Amino acid sequence: MDRINSSLNGVISAKKHLYPLIVQFEDTDAGGIVYHANYLNYAERGRSAFLRCLGINLQEHLKDEGKTILISRIEVDYLKSAHLNHQLYVETSIVEIRKIRLKLEQIIKNQKDGHIFARLQVHAIWVELNKGVRRLPKFLIEKLEKI
Repeated sequence: MDRINSSLNGVISAKKHLYPLIVQFEDTDAGGIVYHANYLNYAERGRSAFLRCLGINLQEHLKDEGKTILISRIEVDYLKSAHLNHQLYVETSIVEIRKIRLKLEQIIKNQKDGHIFARLQVHAIWVELNKGVRRLPKFLIEKLEKI
């Protein structure tokens, strides 16, 4: 796998991962307002970048072992609409680590003034594709607990 520029993955600071992005034209409707479903896309990008910052390559685990993280539940509160060219952060923090479940909070906010556009509660599980839900692996828990 090609090495990914770490600056593209955001930063971890004060127990939170910050992933920057800019609202693109394709993310919006004719009025320049972000479609509600795109907040889920932004959150997914933020979670993926968060794992890369931790040195976790889910693609390798999936390809080599048939194991990966799956999202089992997401609750979203839409608080205000983001617009074209807004500079955002997806802020990801760990709420809870259990034996088989990881709970994250993701807040999508304006870089300029910190205004919150959406808040997501995300539940994730570790699965073996041919066997189902499994305990979170030790390597994952250890990396998450270091934050």
